[in-house]
Amino acid sequence: MADRPYPYRTALITGASSGIGTAMARQLAARGVSLVLVARRERLLRDLAEELRDHHTIEVEALPADLTDTGQTAQVEARLADPARPIELLVNNAGSGASGVFANLPVEGEEATLQLNNQAVVRLSRSVLSRMRTEGRGGILNVSSLTGELPSPSLATYAATKAFLTHFSEDLAIENRGSGIHVTVLLPGLTKTDYFASNGLTPASMPGFFWLEADQVAAAGLKAVAAGTRRCVPGVPYKAATALLPFTPRPLRRALGRYLWHR
Repeated sequence: MADRPYPYRTALITGASSGIGTAMARQLAARGVSLVLVARRERLLRDLAEELRDHHTIEVEALPADLTDTGQTAQVEARLADPARPIELLVNNAGSGASGVFANLPVEGEEATLQLNNQAVVRLSRSVLSRMRTEGRGGILNVSSLTGELPSPSLATYAATKAFLTHFSEDLAIENRGSGIHVTVLLPGLTKTDYFASNGLTPASMPGFFWLEADQVAAAGLKAVAAGTRRCVPGVPYKAATALLPFTPRPLRRALGRYLWHR
């Protein structure tokens, strides 16, 4: 990120306790942005908040919440809607999903994936957009995934939620065109985070050039939403691949999805 002042003075980041969310929190804190950090793992969240307060002259609020729970999601909505403490940038980064054949996975877990990856994003985005439209400025950065661009057997629900999130973000960007509100969808490929590690994907399991660093992905997303870029794909190989996807026949996409996710 460049040295010029970041256009947003306050930000709320979900899924802030690890991976891309933590990287974004650190990068924004270094730019003097005051933060509200949201995550389920309270100890990690409070440790991060303390670290950022110690190293930067900013306000950092830790707001523990499980966004698969509607009551706790409502608490985050209320914080976003607080007119006395406005949030200028909402980062919907929290996400999860189990891997495996859909018929063998507990349905409760799949429902939780829908709640976290989609329903919480819809509710949190709605809670800030009215005020942002009234004020004529603000930003929403939604962390999706290139998984949603291809058929992804063994990640059926997760990939479907990411496809929804990408379309939802692009539609919001169109609806708010010219309003002063930037809506950006970030579509990383394989990234060195807990999510991929927990699903058996590590740098040892795929060629090295496939892998992105969390800091790299975070910086690309934050730069894109500041600039008003609607869609951000970090990494040259992934940019090239996504440029070719619209011209790739559907049967070939299915074959590619089978190859990638049945390795």
